Amino acid sequence: MKATAADCRIRKMICCYTTIKYTGLLSNLLYMLLAIGVMAAGGLGLQMAQPNTPEHTYFVESLVLGATICTIIIFGCYGLVSDLLSVNIIFTGFILIVLGLEYLQLHNYQPHSRYKNTSQQLELLTVWHKLEKQPELMQQYEQQHHCCGYNNASDYKAMQLPIPKSCYQPGSDELLFTRGCQATLKHGRSRIEQRDKLFMWCIIGLEIFILVQTIVLSGLLYKLRRRERLARQQVPPGVRREPRANHVGSRTQLLDNV
Repeated sequence: MKATAADCRIRKMICCYTTIKYTGLLSNLLYMLLAIGVMAAGGLGLQMAQPNTPEHTYFVESLVLGATICTIIIFGCYGLVSDLLSVNIIFTGFILIVLGLEYLQLHNYQPHSRYKNTSQQLELLTVWHKLEKQPELMQQYEQQHHCCGYNNASDYKAMQLPIPKSCYQPGSDELLFTRGCQATLKHGRSRIEQRDKLFMWCIIGLEIFILVQTIVLSGLLYKLRRRERLARQQVPPGVRREPRANHVGSRTQLLDNV
């Protein structure tokens, strides 16, 4: 009865170990795809950033971090496939280091200059200053960005000018766009920055998930190895010992030795 209960516990541990193992492989695959995305974004940003600027440094760090993550993932997948406890422990340490680097990357986040809408800001100032001579330019800008005036519709009243049709929402002659074009630019930049930070937090969340998986996996692998050693020590003298497996892949050997 005791042997049967022990067999059930070992089967459950092996089943749990196998589930976490393959789930960990899928998580690492997703992690690598995100790392490749970070490298691609860093490469594109690096081409447009000016040298010796915080933006240039930020994108160089993104490339280095993405390449480091890919290398660590390959190392971690090797540990998962080969069922090596030492490799899994080292991989856990690497994930902790990457987590710290990711936090510093998020803390020092520097959006690219194109996110700051510098060109659009200049365009808005140009068409607004030409309002009296070429009002159609401002109207076209308002139609494209769904805004009204530089700050809001009251700008036209202050200049004693009629509110153009471009300030009204499509299909309505009464509902004005309440947001000015300047506020629209700031809102667009804020959305892009929030999206980038959300992407970074998703990577950090996935890293924490992989870290927990690796810790649990290492604990299960340690217990299975210890049970295997105890089972081998209990073999009576004179009985031929089975060759030790390289990894926890032989369930039959482990169960038979208990």
